[in-house]
Amino acid sequence: MARPRQFDEKKVIEKLMMVFWDKGYDATSMQDLVAASGLLKGSLYGAFGDKQTIYLSALKHYNRTRIQAGIDMLNGEGSARQKIARLFDNVIDSTKRGIFAGGCLLCNASLEKAVTDRKVKNEIKTTIRRLKLAIMEALKEKVEKEGEAASLAAFIVSAYFGTRVLAKGGAPAAMIGDTRDHTLQLIA
Repeated sequence: MARPRQFDEKKVIEKLMMVFWDKGYDATSMQDLVAASGLLKGSLYGAFGDKQTIYLSALKHYNRTRIQAGIDMLNGEGSARQKIARLFDNVIDSTKRGIFAGGCLLCNASLEKAVTDRKVKNEIKTTIRRLKLAIMEALKEKVEKEGEAASLAAFIVSAYFGTRVLAKGGAPAAMIGDTRDHTLQLIA
């Protein structure tokens, strides 16, 4: 009979996610993950699997927490413009506070792992689709034709993740603000 886990799985996966977010997949060693988790190597493997499986779990956790926070902004109160503005304003605020030094884990995974790992690529595609659908829902009051809403939502997703990549590269908050402003002009 297996012993019950003596740790909070959500807290551990958060710590593991932060290691991958900070270092990337390739630069993260199992020893880094053991140190971050506070678990013995055997317990880490037993609870989460190998490095690739841990990475995928960390990416799913990122999507359930950080990306979901963006979706929650889109589901909140306000007009379509206000909802979309909140997404970009979050990036601007994080940039000003220096929080985006590690970038966006989803963007990092797209560049580092999606090319060679089908499961990571599928997780990214699922997340992008969720965000696009939330944007389409937010745009419903402004754009009546579903095809136009899908096209505009795809553009907004691209602009949004583009600002997250630029923020990691050190782009000034003003540049991200300009992207926000031009994007919002399309929602008239």
